Amino acid sequence: MKIYKVLPDLSKERHMKIWHKALHSQWSASDLPWKKPLGIRSPKLLDQMGRLLTPVLMGEQAALYSVSGLIPVLGKTSEVESQFYLTTWAVDEARHTELFTLFYHRLGREPLPIRRFPQGYLFQSAIVSDDPAEWLSGVLVSEVTAKKLMEEFRRVDIDPLLTDIADGILLDEARHLGFNHIYIEDKFKDLVTEDPEAADRLETHLHERIRGVHELLGPALDALHDEMAALGIDRIELYDKVIDEAAHRLQKSIDSGRRLAAREAAVESAEPALAVMAV
Repeated sequence: MKIYKVLPDLSKERHMKIWHKALHSQWSASDLPWKKPLGIRSPKLLDQMGRLLTPVLMGEQAALYSVSGLIPVLGKTSEVESQFYLTTWAVDEARHTELFTLFYHRLGREPLPIRRFPQGYLFQSAIVSDDPAEWLSGVLVSEVTAKKLMEEFRRVDIDPLLTDIADGILLDEARHLGFNHIYIEDKFKDLVTEDPEAADRLETHLHERIRGVHELLGPALDALHDEMAALGIDRIELYDKVIDEAAHRLQKSIDSGRRLAAREAAVESAEPALAVMAV
């Protein structure tokens, strides 16, 4: 069992680049203007916002739990560069949890309890896994959902502070999606080289997993259909966009990994011929 390296090589340049980008991009809830007047006046709309933000706050807490659990998992395989990045991902999720907790205080409302929103709990619980590739494919649905919702909050601009929060979270989500791509791409590049059949099986498994998570997202959004409609958010359009983007991002990462593996194999097969020609 590999727990740590005394001197990590830190050779994965893209992992290190996104880690440093995350370090330089940190921000805090205390940076935001919480004294801005609340843009929502209607008590009914305040109630609806309290319900609508339930899966958002639930998702941030679930992600914090999942990411924190994966950091030691990556330590066992000495994936130090990925560990580095996940520490910042955990900080991001902690920040988002604080932000929406404070925003609930601003609204004067509370999120739905699990007993009144079991669909959200089932959706989030389906994402949890102690296998990084499995988790990343599942969390891809949650991250894209959060991205689409933040884009909608920014579009409707119902409260100036919520718009500021959405702007900041969208920058964080972009980094999370970037790391997701890098990790899955590298996973398939290595696996295609070592065991092509295993790569095929993993590709099938990850797509099945992402479809399973999608199936649980639908009921969670259905439960909040009226709340989304009140803000001018089309539930069907949102769901379709999440499905398309998440599946596209996963396949793009897999295909890119396969291309990198083929390119490296071509270079290796050409080296003996080039060596003869150089004589």
